[in-house]
Amino acid sequence: MQDEKLIIDEVKNGNKEKFGILIEKYQNALFTFILYSVKDEGSAKDILQETFIKALKEINKYKEEGKFKAWLWTIARNKVMDFYRKADKTVPLEEETVKQNDETSKNALGTIELKHIQNLIDELPKEQKEVILMRQYLSFKEIAAVLDCPLGTVLARLNRAIKKIQKSLGEDYAA
Repeated sequence: MQDEKLIIDEVKNGNKEKFGILIEKYQNALFTFILYSVKDEGSAKDILQETFIKALKEINKYKEEGKFKAWLWTIARNKVMDFYRKADKTVPLEEETVKQNDETSKNALGTIELKHIQNLIDELPKEQKEVILMRQYLSFKEIAAVLDCPLGTVLARLNRAIKKIQKSLGEDYAA
């Protein structure tokens, strides 16, 4: 793959087709992050598309001092937060839709144990849950940049989250 900085420079200079290379590189991981955050495949697809559209529109605002990946995750995180703000003002999903989404998640994730761990992650406070989800795709430094907080805070949140999950799983999983 071409150097990411060169691709970004080309996109900034008007070659919008090159943005497709960046989409290909990040779409799977970003979609997974969004899907885990919103728990609805259709909404996750919409948010993913909105994220890439906003990134393309605002590519000239991207500064090279940070990593493009962290900048993209920041946009996605903000879109997820927008989704929840809008959801507070809408009617809840029908029970059948929720059941269908649970089946989709179960098929995609595989085992019951993984589903149990996912449920434990869902029960974590928002700040801890975000760190766990982002850690699958971003470095600790990148997470700190996305969350706009010190690296020590990110590490503390992850540590607390892991301890809570271990406690819920029992002593067989304790470190």
